[in-house]
Parts: sequence; structure tokens; C-alpha cells
Amino acid sequence: MNISDQMNLVSQAMETAPVNVKTLAVSLGISVHEAYLDSRISGMLECKDGKYKISVNVFHPETRKRFTIAHELGHYILHRELIGNGVDDTTAYRSEEIGKYHNTDIGPHEETQANRFAAGLLMPTKLVIDAIKKGMDLDRMAEYFGVSRQSMDYRVQGMDIPRN
Repeated sequence: MNISDQMNLVSQAMETAPVNVKTLAVSLGISVHEAYLDSRISGMLECKDGKYKISVNVFHPETRKRFTIAHELGHYILHRELIGNGVDDTTAYRSEEIGKYHNTDIGPHEETQANRFAAGLLMPTKLVIDAIKKGMDLDRMAEYFGVSRQSMDYRVQGMDIPRN
């Protein structure tokens, strides 16, 4: 599947909230699993024999699992050539020496890009603006988008929202 096809799948997934990140991952050819990971690890993206797998920490809340899947999808879309055998991300979304894959090719810049990708995927600008226009408060929006209140707050702060 070429990048254009992948981005079309991403765009289609972003048409309704909450974005089904598991279905999107599978559509991209990536399996998603819950795993018993070190408490300091949120998730990992692995590549074995050309097949990709996302694992998320079984003990984390559903909103964090969703963000982790979206973050790992960001690595897949944006940084595939840097992944090698894999990358794991701590709860601060950094690849450090505490996981299975300490990937030194994935640095703070790439982690920030993956976080921005995840935020944009889970909380699409158009849908966030529509929710604001409908008068939803941050708590209701977080529930609607299936994200944490903190993620929703960061997303709204980082947007240039037109005021009517």
C-alpha cells in the first residue's frame, strides 16, 4: 500500500469521532495487541519479517491505550525508515533503555511528531471546532473523542480556533 492510500485511510478514519484507531491500524496492515509491559512502557511498534505490530500496556486506561496506538501509528506513517526492528515508548512517549527496543534513531523530534500526529488523528481539527460550536465543554469533548481531559485541553490550546 502506498503512502497516498495510507493517508486516504487516515483521512477516512478522521471523519467521525471517536476515531477507531484499532480498525485504522488493521486497515494499514498492523496488528494491535494488549501486552503485559513494564509499567513505565506505554507501548511499542515492532517489525518482524516485514509485518508490523503495535502492543499497548494492558494495565493502562483506555484513553492512554488509544493515544498510544495513535502515537505508534504516527511512527509507522512518519518514521518507518527509522523503526528497524522496533521502537518502544515510555509513559512520557520517549524511547529509553527500559524497554525491549531502545531505538536511538527515534529522538525527541520524532517523538514530538508522533505525538502531534496522534493528537490530530484522535481529535481532528474540523470535529473539534464542530464540538466547540455545539457548546461542548472540555470534559464532554474528551468523552466524545475518547481521550483524556488533559489531551483534550492540550489539543484545544494548540489550535487556532475561529471565533464567530
